[in-house]
Amino acid sequence: MAMFYEAVRFFVTTLAELLVLFVLISMLVIWLQHKLPRARVQALLSGGSGYFSAAAMGAITPFCSCSTLPMMVGLLRSEAAFGPVMTFLFTSPLLNPVLMVLLWSLFSLPLMLLYMSMVLVVAVSSGLLLQYFGFERFVVLPQEAVGSVATSQVKAAPSLAGLFKQAVRETRSFLPYLLLGVLAGSLIHGYVPASLLASVSSDGQWWLIPLAAAGGILLYIRASTMLPLAASLVAKGVSLGPVMALTIGGAGASLPEMIMLKRIFHWPLMLAFILVVLGMACVTGFGIQFLLEGQ
Repeated sequence: MAMFYEAVRFFVTTLAELLVLFVLISMLVIWLQHKLPRARVQALLSGGSGYFSAAAMGAITPFCSCSTLPMMVGLLRSEAAFGPVMTFLFTSPLLNPVLMVLLWSLFSLPLMLLYMSMVLVVAVSSGLLLQYFGFERFVVLPQEAVGSVATSQVKAAPSLAGLFKQAVRETRSFLPYLLLGVLAGSLIHGYVPASLLASVSSDGQWWLIPLAAAGGILLYIRASTMLPLAASLVAKGVSLGPVMALTIGGAGASLPEMIMLKRIFHWPLMLAFILVVLGMACVTGFGIQFLLEGQ
């Protein structure tokens, strides 16, 4: 019964939080679309420097994986280059100042720098490859809300009430996927605790890292809330590599996020997205395991 109540509590609180975040972020995106011409957005996120601009944008937007979606949709609607937008999608839930401070304080400066470097390298190179192979054709954006920038020639930003109405209409298009995603996340949270990894042997077997990365995707966790748990797991003797792989897998591509992404991505891009996050989690986990723990 306690697990049932925990699942219900998680569903209610997470759904309320994500609804508020979706509306607020959508309001911000709509306002920015009025203030920033599409040509400005395209210039910022184009060319080789666009990938680093997108990574920097991801690093200063402390969104969870699910709440990144409204910003991503807004960037795509502004006709920003697809590769940098994907780089933003990969980096936003995994790099932000709060997360970096937590990594430094709970673990060490070398681990923070290694984590940051590997996430950036994989995110930028994956964005480049997805752009090169034309995965943009597997994106289907939801219909824009009536009165949005693309459907209106009014250049002045709407009032706060107008922004709110447009953001609510935008959020409604994601609502079925949002409900399904949060329901899946609540069941997993209530009945499959992330601390399950603590029961895994700490003998350093290589297969624990990809297993933890794949297991993380089935959870719904934020990197910033996972890290204190990660520190306790490490204190109990679990190796750093699997713990960091679990963190990146769960924060970078949670099951609720993938359910919502299916609203936008066709299966080829969905599979590519999952493989990139798994690769990022494994590369970082192995890097930390061999470069830091192997010293």
